[in-house]
Amino acid sequence: MGRLRRLLPLAVLVGLAVGWRLWSRRPERRQPGSPCFAPAYDLATGPFEGGVLGRLRRQIAGTAAGRVLEVGVGTGANFRHYPDTTGLVVVDPNLFMLRRARRRARSLGRDADLILALAEALPFRDETFDTVVATLVFCSVADLNRSLAEVRRVLRPGGTFNFIEHVRARNSLLGALQDAATPVWRRVAGGCHLNRRTVKAIEAAGFELVRLEERQLAVMPLVAGTARSK
Repeated sequence: MGRLRRLLPLAVLVGLAVGWRLWSRRPERRQPGSPCFAPAYDLATGPFEGGVLGRLRRQIAGTAAGRVLEVGVGTGANFRHYPDTTGLVVVDPNLFMLRRARRRARSLGRDADLILALAEALPFRDETFDTVVATLVFCSVADLNRSLAEVRRVLRPGGTFNFIEHVRARNSLLGALQDAATPVWRRVAGGCHLNRRTVKAIEAAGFELVRLEERQLAVMPLVAGTARSK
């Protein structure tokens, strides 16, 4: 029963991701994102927020300093973990996620600028931010390398990039299963890739890893770390 409870949030995501896919193909859709996926995201990740995911969020968001950009803010799950002195700007390409994040920011008394934008085309000048934060984002961007290049572009010299991502497993069997499932999964789950080698991509984008922690989220390998531009 314990294993079934751990897998239930993933099953919820699968079902609602399929619903998102069907809704997103409707010809009358005009707004970016889905009204279903935002509450589904909170429902699916909620059971993990009191454990490993919540602890990693406290580390990643809690150490952000100066002027901070969060890429892919989602529903604002990191808001409660930012220091009170943080000047916060957040972006997301999903309008419904941003609406939910705005409500959460208000309920927490968190002052943040919320902007509809893609990670591949951040609407900011070079070297604008001291810290960039991203949690469970780069699995679903359309262009991973371009998104990471944008993160590096908007960071000031010596700035930090704090991240949490699920990645391809080192275990050959699980990695092969992720490879096999990704073509179908990304079509129903908003472009999410189960098998991205995101840490290698971060290093290839010109970042130096300062800290890296490896954990498990249900059956998914999870990494959390801090990087700086070389």
